[in-house]
Amino acid sequence: MNSKDTKEKELISLIKKDKKAFEKVYSLYYKKVLNYIRSRVNEKSVAEDLASEVFEKAFKAIEDFKWQGISLSAWIFRIARNLLTDYYRKVGRVGETVSLSEIEDLFEDPGAKVYLDFIKGEEEIALYDAIREFPEKDQYLIYYKFFEGFSNKEIAKITGLAESNVGTRLYRIRGKLRQILKKSGFEVNSR
Repeated sequence: MNSKDTKEKELISLIKKDKKAFEKVYSLYYKKVLNYIRSRVNEKSVAEDLASEVFEKAFKAIEDFKWQGISLSAWIFRIARNLLTDYYRKVGRVGETVSLSEIEDLFEDPGAKVYLDFIKGEEEIALYDAIREFPEKDQYLIYYKFFEGFSNKEIAKITGLAESNVGTRLYRIRGKLRQILKKSGFEVNSR
């Protein structure tokens, strides 16, 4: 366990004894969470509300947080990601189709970047929804490999699996993920 993990573990223990210690989590991660949400939501006030909601949910759920090799920051960003998915569902953006001619027209429009960012957000939501179809143990493998950038060897150490087993499972997961995304109508490269 590295020193960051040790510090986070100690902070979680402190918070479970004294809820006021959660202020430290808020001060450490609020700006990062707000920037993450702000990059995916156009309205500043909505982004601020969502970021506040992330920390409200984290505060309420911190008692149930169990150290399983996933950092506190990863846990908080997972809450943010899930909240964004819910937000996009509520506002009815998921499932809209966009024609090629609409996209081509956008390149002439100075506001095209905003719309293309929206499309990217749609793709991210589809990806996160696809990941949720996997068993939790596979979701952790996906997270460690593609979101944290851990090597198979590091993942093996965290999970207790053999390194070759990690590689095989990730290979199979990528194939299944590709199939799920294709069924959802997203073009997926074959790498």
